[in-house]
Amino acid sequence: MRFESKELWQEWNSLEYAPQDQFEAWCSALSDSHLKWALNNSSPAQFYGKIKMRHLGGIRLLCCDCEPCYGKRTSREVNLSDGEYYGLLYIYDGAEVVFHEGQAVELKKDSFMIWDSTKPIEFKLFSATKKVTLLVPQDRMRTQLPQVDDYLGKHIDFSRGLHAVAASHIAALGNEVNAIDKRLGDSAIDLTLELITTCLQTNYTSRPMTKVRQDLFDDIVKYIQKNLDQHDLGPSSISGTFHISTRYLHLLFAEKGLSVSHLIMDKRLEQCRRQLIHLNAYKDSITKIAFQWGFNDSAHFSKVFKKKYGITPREYQNRHLNN
Repeated sequence: MRFESKELWQEWNSLEYAPQDQFEAWCSALSDSHLKWALNNSSPAQFYGKIKMRHLGGIRLLCCDCEPCYGKRTSREVNLSDGEYYGLLYIYDGAEVVFHEGQAVELKKDSFMIWDSTKPIEFKLFSATKKVTLLVPQDRMRTQLPQVDDYLGKHIDFSRGLHAVAASHIAALGNEVNAIDKRLGDSAIDLTLELITTCLQTNYTSRPMTKVRQDLFDDIVKYIQKNLDQHDLGPSSISGTFHISTRYLHLLFAEKGLSVSHLIMDKRLEQCRRQLIHLNAYKDSITKIAFQWGFNDSAHFSKVFKKKYGITPREYQNRHLNN
């Protein structure tokens, strides 16, 4: 069986194969679901492995339950993999060691770490292990967590406090992956990422900026403010304008604990909010205002406006008019 559908959840089990074929089938299933890997079996006999996969909101949710084995991604496997992802790994039973950029990271029950799919990595499972992995496109993860690179290859304890709440949520999401309604999938994965990044940012302290980088940052913020009405305003267009890489742009904002996309969204929403106060019902519609400030979809605008201000644009307008 190969993982191909992006619409439905899929489940794979090595016990569907003859004992002598189980590990070879496992190698193929893992590379189909978790990007490309080269694997070695710690036992010459039959092998048990089970994978559940679901695509939710552009993110790949993977639940893995398997016996001890060893795997690695060399430059060959990295080049054979499509896309650039961050792997958000949570262990809810068992133990393993991950070698990420030359550092050994020991993981056990309630451990969490982030790895970069564009870099070589190895893992060793020393016991039967159950884990959940979220493969998140790197651009999206940087938008959600600008300082994500600061967390790469680090062991993070998810056994206490808000981290334990996130751990329970991740485990439940993995267990119920096949029962999540397709219409609610995007919201479920958004909630998961929000919870994880909230945990990670709890103890984060932004680093001081050099004057050169501060000046560049200030110029970029001024440029964003002046071009909010441009529909193509985003990390790619900004990077091109200032002749820097998109990665450097994200890192620059991460030093401030900010996200480029979130800053653009917040400033656009603020402009729309101000204009709604002066809305002439016989001239400008809410949709027209949204489009004027760079939004392409009125339903999306209403959703993000309510998320930020607690009420819809129409409710905000009516409240102001009534006052």
